[in-house]
Amino acid sequence: MTESGDPAPTRARQRRERERAAARESILSAARELARREGWDAVTMRRLAEEIEYSANFAYRYFTGRDDILLALVRDGFVRLRDAMATAGRPPTSASPDRASDPQASAVRQAGHAYLDFALTEPDLYQLMYGLGGVRVPVTDTWTDGQAVGDVLTGLLAAAEDPQPERHVLQLWATAHGLIALRVVGRVDVDADALHALLDDALTDCLARALPVPPPRRSTRKN
Repeated sequence: MTESGDPAPTRARQRRERERAAARESILSAARELARREGWDAVTMRRLAEEIEYSANFAYRYFTGRDDILLALVRDGFVRLRDAMATAGRPPTSASPDRASDPQASAVRQAGHAYLDFALTEPDLYQLMYGLGGVRVPVTDTWTDGQAVGDVLTGLLAAAEDPQPERHVLQLWATAHGLIALRVVGRVDVDADALHALLDDALTDCLARALPVPPPRRSTRKN
């Protein structure tokens, strides 16, 4: 028995759950690969069956249809993005030169750059998450998942005593997402380093407005 009083899962049940999870992941992986090669419009149940070399009905055993697959991908993407930003914004385990002077501001910077890194590393998935790839998943279905991403920065700014963290997160997100969207549609032709430099300028301006100015030091010099 488990602590909740439910019977412990049998080995057979555990095996079935592992097989189900593996099958779902194979379908999702096939969808990501197909989208990478041909775009999200190419992701259909028939094409996925061809990709994984199963019957056309195989995917329907684990998903209700194409929209269900896309929804699972978007939710997984938001979880991964949130985790990447949260990890980047954690305090360092040891003192480091770039974070020793102002660790709270640096945590915001690191989380912001993690957002941009995710978009550059997973461009097809990012486009699906934010409706840039020609296929949209209803925002209402993933609202909570998307909000959790912003909550990472909101929490970091609040911890740094920003009196308006939600306002500043919106400004930073508009900048980061705008840069990515412009790059996706070919309106800006800059590399990843240049995008990070532009985002860092925005982070610098935002942090200067958002975080309290430390009080001036008292002079210890004696006249």
